Amino acid sequence: MNFFDKIKSGVNHIKEGKAIPIPVTANMLQEVLRRNDKLQDVAVEITEGEIIVTGKAEADLKVTRKDLSFSITLEPVQMEGRELVFKIAKLKPLNLSILNKRIFDKPPHLTYKSGHIRIDFNSWEIIRKIPVGKIKSYKMGEGAITVMVGV
Repeated sequence: MNFFDKIKSGVNHIKEGKAIPIPVTANMLQEVLRRNDKLQDVAVEITEGEIIVTGKAEADLKVTRKDLSFSITLEPVQMEGRELVFKIAKLKPLNLSILNKRIFDKPPHLTYKSGHIRIDFNSWEIIRKIPVGKIKSYKMGEGAITVMVGV
């Protein structure tokens, strides 16, 4: 191994090891969801491997407006930049794409596209305070997601 390979290896090792752990609690997720004016009585529960969101959503159908009680189970599938992408594992009472888009597509915090919900972690002040970096990894536990933000 020549000198430049040793330096490159050392830099990569430092880059991989440096990340800041930030806990994202169920209450923090709940606050982001409450910014959506179509959702009421929102409750969030984080367990090992999934997020369960319950509440009422205003379904603005062409003919009428109706409040629907819902329960949605989200499972993480990938990370992109400072966003986590979740797959809708279960949605009660209806899993209709057009209804999901009207309820859950609220940029910049939440976006919905083809059965997946993206949560942008830049919506939290605690993560915005870190000017550079992206989500390197995350760990879901009881009550919180620990997001590792690094270069």
